[in-house]
Amino acid sequence: MELLLPDDPAPLWSDIGSKLRAQIKRPRREGVTVDAGGANLLAAFYSVFARNMRDLGTPVYPKRFFLRILELFPDQAFIVTVKHRGRPVAAAFLLGWQDRLEIPWASSIREYNRIGVNMLLYWEALCAAIERGYRCFDFGRSSVDSGTYRFKRQWGARPVPLYWYYWLPPGKSLPNLTPDNPKYQLAIRLWQRLPVAVTNLLGPSLVKNLP
Repeated sequence: MELLLPDDPAPLWSDIGSKLRAQIKRPRREGVTVDAGGANLLAAFYSVFARNMRDLGTPVYPKRFFLRILELFPDQAFIVTVKHRGRPVAAAFLLGWQDRLEIPWASSIREYNRIGVNMLLYWEALCAAIERGYRCFDFGRSSVDSGTYRFKRQWGARPVPLYWYYWLPPGKSLPNLTPDNPKYQLAIRLWQRLPVAVTNLLGPSLVKNLP
C-alpha cells in the first residue's frame, strides 16, 4: 500500500476527511506527546513493539537489531513515539531509501487505541516523511480487504500487487505459512500467555528460524 506525498502536510490533512481528522485530534486532548528521533527513542519503541508482538503471538527481534539499523543508516532511519502521561503507548520505526519512506514496524498498546494513539502515530509519521522530502510513503503489505488493508486505504494509499514465486519439489503443494495455519495456533496461544520479559528473552533466538 503506497501513498504519494504532497510537498506540504496541508493538502493531505484536507484529503483524509473530517472523520480521520477527528480521530487524529482526539489523543491531543488526552494529553499525549509525540517525539521523533533515533537511538534516544529506541527503548520507548521497543517497549511497545515487544509487548505488541507478544500479544500477536510472534517472537520479537532483539533490540540490538534495531540499534544496528540506526547506526548504519543514521540519515535514513528514525523512530516516532507517542506517549500518554510519559508512558510509551505507540511507536514506529521508519526507514527511507531515495524518495521513499517505509514503515516496516509500528505498534500500539491496544487499550490506548480507544483514544486514537495509532491514528496520531501514523499522521505524525506521514508529516515526518513530508518534512524530510520523501515523495512516497510505503505502508507495507496487506491482504486485500483485511483490517490492515482498510486501515491503510483510509489514508489514501493505493494497492500495488506483490508476487511470490515458489520452487517446489515434485509432488509438493504450496505451504501455508500464514498465522491462520491451524498447526501454529497452539504455539501462538501459548506465546501470548507468557510474560513480556520472557518473550523478550526467548524471542530473538526463535525469530531467526521462522519463515
